[in-house]
Amino acid sequence: MPAVTIIDLARELGLSKTTVSDALIGSGRVSEATRQRVMTAAQSMGYVSNRAARSLRRRTTGAFGLYIPSEVRGLSFYMHFAFGAADAAASVGRDLTLHTRTSEHFQVDGAIVIDALDDDPVVDRMLRAAIPIVFAGRSGPLPLPAQPVGTIEIDHRAVVDFVLEHLKSTGTRRPGYVGLESLRGPHWAADSKSSFEEWCLREGIEPHMLLLPADPNEDELFAALKKLTGEYAVDAIVFGPQGLAGRALPMLHSLGKTPDVHSEHGFRVASLAGDPVSELGSSQIFAVDLAPRSFGHEAMDFLVEVSTAPPSEPLHRFHAANLHRAVDASDAQPS
Repeated sequence: MPAVTIIDLARELGLSKTTVSDALIGSGRVSEATRQRVMTAAQSMGYVSNRAARSLRRRTTGAFGLYIPSEVRGLSFYMHFAFGAADAAASVGRDLTLHTRTSEHFQVDGAIVIDALDDDPVVDRMLRAAIPIVFAGRSGPLPLPAQPVGTIEIDHRAVVDFVLEHLKSTGTRRPGYVGLESLRGPHWAADSKSSFEEWCLREGIEPHMLLLPADPNEDELFAALKKLTGEYAVDAIVFGPQGLAGRALPMLHSLGKTPDVHSEHGFRVASLAGDPVSELGSSQIFAVDLAPRSFGHEAMDFLVEVSTAPPSEPLHRFHAANLHRAVDASDAQPS
């Protein structure tokens, strides 16, 4: 039996070959209903695409790229972001290539850079590679005309204000902050720190802030907790980097602090980027779900959009953190 072709699909569906082709690869101005109709017919009729021939005809590689700076790659947030981006790429028939610090050539149809660090040579090479680039997360100053086609970010300042206002409503009067120590970014670290400081100043509170490496050892983390709870006498600690709040719980217990999101007068612990295993849903941690998988999916959808129809000016969007998840967690009963 001869192989099913795009012409066969078009004849069966009463559509043009161009519409069917665009629906199969996720490009063009094809409605979601039409795309689903084409995909269903393709599956039922046994259509198999020839990616190599398609790429050759359209001068594409059939893949998108993703670059995550090595300094933050160990956080699970970025793993979930990558999964979301991969899901979105697969939904339009594309592969996802992970680039590293040694990458020199970018044989992809476009790429996402998440939380770009200042003066990163890989980011500079990607921006000059004549491919569409979407930044996930705010970046520092970039050399003109090397700019991303689009930027999608989380409003970390809004997240900080949300968490601090919640802590204030539960009786917190002297919050402390543990942030990420980084001179080159990522810029969420600087945004979160400055937002904490600004909130404290507005409230007439002295901002007690300590900064740690991306993956502090046990002694470094314990020393920071001891200083905040002892010398600074804070009644709550807000953690910026993902996972630190969960690691801090047993240390805080050893320091005589018993975190509890339900107690009216208990010690408070909050995470600005809740780890799905150790922090989200915990009865001891008020954690915000930044929805990294959804973030990755949105960033890839954005890249597909600007690759298909390049905008005349760079575009900017926000990804919304699931602030309601933090509220849900605080309302949950302890297990």
